Amino acid sequence: MDELVVECHGLSRSFGNHQALAGLDLSVPRGSVFGFLGPNGAGKTTTVRLLVGLLAPSAGSVAVLGMDPVGEGGRVRARCGVMLDQVGVYDRLTAQQNLEFAARVARLAPRTARERVDALLHRVDLWDRRHDNVSGFSKGMRQKLGLARALMSEPDLLILDEPTAGLDPANIVMVRDLLVSLAEESLSVFLCTHLLAEAQRICDTVGILQAGRLLAVGAPGHIGQQGLPAARLALSGADGRAVRLPSGAALSPLSGGEWRVTMDHGDDIEAVVAALVQAGIGVRAVIPEAVSLEETYLKLVGGDGPA
Repeated sequence: MDELVVECHGLSRSFGNHQALAGLDLSVPRGSVFGFLGPNGAGKTTTVRLLVGLLAPSAGSVAVLGMDPVGEGGRVRARCGVMLDQVGVYDRLTAQQNLEFAARVARLAPRTARERVDALLHRVDLWDRRHDNVSGFSKGMRQKLGLARALMSEPDLLILDEPTAGLDPANIVMVRDLLVSLAEESLSVFLCTHLLAEAQRICDTVGILQAGRLLAVGAPGHIGQQGLPAARLALSGADGRAVRLPSGAALSPLSGGEWRVTMDHGDDIEAVVAALVQAGIGVRAVIPEAVSLEETYLKLVGGDGPA
C-alpha cells in the first residue's frame, strides 16, 4: 500500500496567459482528511481536475495512489470517489436509479449493488426520497446524492469539491459526521471547502491556496501558530494600543484588564513585553494562545473568508 495518496512536485497549470496553479508541492498521507482552502479562483478546482486526470499539468508532476493521472487516468478514477463542483446527477432518474446506475458502472455484483445502494441512501438521509425523481430535488439533496454516488465503489481516496454547498446547517453536520466516520474507517479524503470551522474540526491537515500558490500547510491547530502567533496579556490598567510595538504586532482589548496580542513571529512576544514595560505599562501575565484557522486564513489571504 502506498503511504501517500496524493503527491505533487512543482505542479503547475496555465490557461493561455493565466497561471491557475503555480509550483504546487503537496503530500497527503493515506488515511487522513486533507482540507484545501482558498477563495474563488485560487486554483482548488484546477487541482482536483489535475488529480483525476481531467487536465494535464503544464509543468511538474502529480501522483495519485501511486499512479500518474495523465497516463493512467482510468485506473485513478476507478479507485477514487469523485464529486466535482458540478454534481452531474441524472434528473430523469430517481435517487435509487442514479445509485443503481453508478453500481453498474462500478461493475458491482447485483446483490452487492443492492446492499450498497440501500446502505448509502440511509447514510446520506435520502432513503425516504429514494423513489423520487431527482428533477424535484433541492441543491442540497443533489449534493448528498452525489456524495453517495462517489462512495459507491468503496474508493481508496474520496475527492470532494465543496460537498456542503447548498446544504442547511443540519445537513452540513451530517456530512461532517460522515466524513469523520469515513476517516475512522481509514478512507483518505481530499476536501475542498469554504467552511473554515468545519475544516478545523474534521481535517488532519489543511492547505491554504491563493492565486495558484500554496501559502501554508499544516495541522489546523498549529498552522496558525506558525504564521500568526498570539498571546493573552494581563496589563496594569493602561491602554497598550498607544505603545509603539514591533512591526507585525497588534493589541486588541479583551475583558478584565486583559489584552490579546497577535504577532508575525512567536519570538516577538519578548519585544512586545519590553515595549510595554518601557512605556511604563506593567505586564502581570503572558499566556500563550492558540490561533483559529479562520484568523490564520484571514491573515494570509485577507478578505472576509473563502468562497
